[in-house]
Amino acid sequence: MGDTSTSIKAFVFKELCADCILGMDFINKYKLIINTEEKIVSLYNNYKRTTLKFDINSNEKKYPARLINNIRIAPKQTRSIPVSIELSSANIVLRASFKLQQRTPLLTLNSSLKVHDHASNISLYNPTNYSYSLPKGLILGTTTIPALSFKKNSTIDHELVNKNITNLMQHVTRPDRHEKIKSILYQHLKLFDTSKSTIATNGKPHSIKTLDHPPPTSKPYYTTPNKQEEMYKIVQELLYFGLIRPSYSPYAAPALLVPKHDGNWRMVVDYKKLNHITIKDSHPLPKMEQAIQTLGGSYKFFSKLDMKSGFWQIPIQEEDRHKTAFITSEGLYEWNVLAQGLKNSPP
Repeated sequence: MGDTSTSIKAFVFKELCADCILGMDFINKYKLIINTEEKIVSLYNNYKRTTLKFDINSNEKKYPARLINNIRIAPKQTRSIPVSIELSSANIVLRASFKLQQRTPLLTLNSSLKVHDHASNISLYNPTNYSYSLPKGLILGTTTIPALSFKKNSTIDHELVNKNITNLMQHVTRPDRHEKIKSILYQHLKLFDTSKSTIATNGKPHSIKTLDHPPPTSKPYYTTPNKQEEMYKIVQELLYFGLIRPSYSPYAAPALLVPKHDGNWRMVVDYKKLNHITIKDSHPLPKMEQAIQTLGGSYKFFSKLDMKSGFWQIPIQEEDRHKTAFITSEGLYEWNVLAQGLKNSPP
């Protein structure tokens, strides 16, 4: 569970409604605590308690895999069967239909599939001495887009922190000041760990006030299969770190990829239609000179900070998040944090 290895004696069944069912013996052994309100579960192992969030993919969208044509499978035959799936292009995971397994002896395995042009192929085996026919449109299983694995833990990357603080301190040449400032920075180590994405919890979320206008929508932009795969990876990472979430919003702005200087891709969203109906914020940002004067003359040191993914440090007001919805070839998502390209966002 998470990074913690657990063990328990278990019964093995040929057919089960879930991958695994844990009973009271497991709960008692690891002093399991389930907190439904905060959606966390904790267990005790190796003299420490580990806390995990509920499965982040519990609300993942499922796509049925349907037969494209009527088929007939001969005795002892394995066939590659074409199926239609409501995805244009994606790498997906198939879970065989439980109803099909109940009603027929035909076998299909849980497997990984590649979808192209809304179609893929599933292997189906007939272990009997009789032929079986299946009608067009029959659901052979359900498919989901798997979440990728990303490094996410609560430990601090001390090597990266030391490197970042050393780089920040290069311009401080006086030894007494160097040690004094360094000690202050090391009191707040986690602020300089840039290996993780974080969401600020300040009390001033960004709001999006719009005119009385129907929600603007757009179709996803056409893109190449390679870019679709890159877009999928970026979206899965944003989902994993809680920066975006699946959306059912009437709004839909198209997402696209632009190249970075290092050769990688950055996802941006074309918010032209949303910005056209967004009411402009007339309150200007405070001037730096005025801010320094407000501090007075008793301070000796001034510094500025460049925040990692600065836009993501500003949460979006809950009731306005549906307005940020963006569409890709895999689905619709909305931002939990401020996205680039929105009107009234920081310059």
